[in-house]
Amino acid sequence: MAFNIAVAGKGGTGKSTLSALIIRYITEELGKPVSAVDADPNASLGALLGVHVQNTIADIREEILEKKADFAGMSKERYIEYAIEESIIEKEKYDLLTMGRPEGPKCYCYVNNLLRKYMDKVGTTYPFVVTDNEAGMEHISRRTTNNVDLLLIVSEPTVVGVLTIHRILKLADSLPVSIKKKLCILNRVPKSGIHENLQQKLEELGIEISSIFPFDEEVYDTAACGASVFEISRENDLYVKIGKFLQKHIPVSLLEKSSGVQV
Repeated sequence: MAFNIAVAGKGGTGKSTLSALIIRYITEELGKPVSAVDADPNASLGALLGVHVQNTIADIREEILEKKADFAGMSKERYIEYAIEESIIEKEKYDLLTMGRPEGPKCYCYVNNLLRKYMDKVGTTYPFVVTDNEAGMEHISRRTTNNVDLLLIVSEPTVVGVLTIHRILKLADSLPVSIKKKLCILNRVPKSGIHENLQQKLEELGIEISSIFPFDEEVYDTAACGASVFEISRENDLYVKIGKFLQKHIPVSLLEKSSGVQV
């Protein structure tokens, strides 16, 4: 089964950038293929990886529910499976599936159940699945695989951000899925470090921070230019820190570098 990494956090914390850098590290430094899932309605993971997304799961859902889909002699189930496969962007190092906009008031159970079935199948063919989630993490419980090996909860170094971490931790405990390990990350931390008031709030809420990632000028410049994370230098401090972090939390059996990536 795939080692499933899910990244959560409110908007503006840099979680999509961290998701993209994690995907880059696994594919380039470990040489392992990744099934990447963009489950954030903002859908920015593709751009960060340097690809243009045209088709999303949301498009498939609406076509089916509005009866605009032409099944071309296929059963509805086979058509949805085919449409999901067609919506995947296949690259040399990874595949990307984009969920798209959130659901409306209609019933999406049928399509979502088929998507979950498809994602469970993906979990048997890739060594890694990396999912960039929305803050509420509804995609984990409704649409993706039922098992998360590593949930990374990302926040900026503010009291509001820490309160969001607390809320997501409580939400994660209530989800009907298996989450083996939950780690909290403070991202974009200034050189001066964590403010003493923020440290006090962390202690008050009983939140343990597993890693602190600094604000990075090169990552900022790359994003400002609209370039992909693959343009960032291998010696970049943040990229190196992410690599060391993953080395600590990925099973040893998956850390051995492969000679090449084949998806």
